[in-house]
Amino acid sequence: MDRLTEKTIGCFKYDLKNFKHKPREFNDYDAFYAYQLAVKRLGELEDANEPRSIEQWGEDDGDCLWWSFPIVEPPYCGKPLDSDFPKHVTHFTRLIVPE
Repeated sequence: MDRLTEKTIGCFKYDLKNFKHKPREFNDYDAFYAYQLAVKRLGELEDANEPRSIEQWGEDDGDCLWWSFPIVEPPYCGKPLDSDFPKHVTHFTRLIVPE
């Protein structure tokens, strides 16, 4: 699935991809702040769901979902340090734990 956000420079980490902002689009600070927070959270979730290669995994990532491509079976949940870690997986996505 294509991303809905893109990384930006400056004080904001993300903005909607291919979205053309209009002058005075946000009439008050509260509307702008709510937009900025929502887009930032969406960007963070998209980053977390991006598959990463097994070489990028570190112990700080903890348990993850492990995939082999093309996807033909459910992912393995765990970490490479587990005794039953499958040898055929090549990529992982981090688990998103609600706060």
